[in-house]
Amino acid sequence: MRFHEVSQAPFRRDFLGGVKMTMTKTLTLTSALAVLATGALAQSPIYGSWPPASDYLNTDTLPEAFEMISEATDGALQWELIAGGQLADGRGTLAAVTDDLMQGGLQIPVYTPQAMPSLTLLYSIVVPGDDPMAAAAAAAETVFLNCPSCLAEARDNNTLLLGGFASASYRLMCTSPVRTISDMEGLRIRATGGYSELAAMGGATPMSTTLTEAVGLLQRGGLDCLMATREWLQTYGYGEYAKYVTDLPLGNSAPAIGLLMNRALFTGLSEDEQQAMLHASAFITAKHTIGNYVLRDQESFENQQEVNGVELVEPDAELVAMVEGFSEADRARLIEVGTQLGVEDPEALIETYLAAVERWQGVSAELGTDIDAWTQRLWDDVFSQVDVSSL
Repeated sequence: MRFHEVSQAPFRRDFLGGVKMTMTKTLTLTSALAVLATGALAQSPIYGSWPPASDYLNTDTLPEAFEMISEATDGALQWELIAGGQLADGRGTLAAVTDDLMQGGLQIPVYTPQAMPSLTLLYSIVVPGDDPMAAAAAAAETVFLNCPSCLAEARDNNTLLLGGFASASYRLMCTSPVRTISDMEGLRIRATGGYSELAAMGGATPMSTTLTEAVGLLQRGGLDCLMATREWLQTYGYGEYAKYVTDLPLGNSAPAIGLLMNRALFTGLSEDEQQAMLHASAFITAKHTIGNYVLRDQESFENQQEVNGVELVEPDAELVAMVEGFSEADRARLIEVGTQLGVEDPEALIETYLAAVERWQGVSAELGTDIDAWTQRLWDDVFSQVDVSSL
């Protein structure tokens, strides 16, 4: 296992492995070894984040979560965040965490569909409407309590699926106004998961590019549109090129895995440290979904209207009807996709997830955007129920 170790004792090891004293009172070798024997070493696993350093995940969600973990473990577990894709990009994160090149990262399931077919199927479901917390909570419940194959696939990759969140409802963001289905025809649209099928239904060509790759493609004319959240207009710089946002929620997708964690690291933790990670998972789900994809999503859009002149485009009735009917129309395709991926009973998994979404929508109406209340509810109803031995 290749993670850093930072001594909490008042000494440090030099490059020759010796002990250099930093106290005014000299520690004897015997006392230094005694400190080591009591386990007073803090583990410092590495989280390699491929979004830019300015992304909310890196500025707010993860720093707060990692501080919670440190406090809950009395400093025994101190995550180090390295942002901006310095260690792995979106497609390479799973392999890097699996191989212990880094111990945590952000995993988008559809980037590596064959590695985690059940999770890929869940992420490919476009949940109608615009209630990201209901989708995020339902995905967490489904993955940890009702999807043994999700957990098995994670084990096969030496990982855990912690901190799953939902994005805001995607919008169509283009370099020219799109009001009608005919406006979509022939356009090259960045779309992943179920959104690819939605783009194709409108006569467009879906392109499965990562969020970071899409910037250059927009700039060079390789993309005409994105199906993406409004927050990314600011964070990824899309607002410089995609200045027309069709005012029509396309639905939510979940779970993006905010803390894909190396399983060997997790299983080596104490019971209290494992519980701290599960508590943090509940927090990441609530914090990132609400903080970034509810509150900041709106703020970022208003910023881009002011800074880059981004405009809202009113859709016509035919385009609205296509989007509103998409979820039901896409059901047969999802079942077929799940079958091709090797999911044992894709229809049952889809039904389980959507039923959970409906239940959590009631909770969403009750809790609103209260991150603390959501964290507690997710802990009570999902993460406290997790059998750690099943992970």
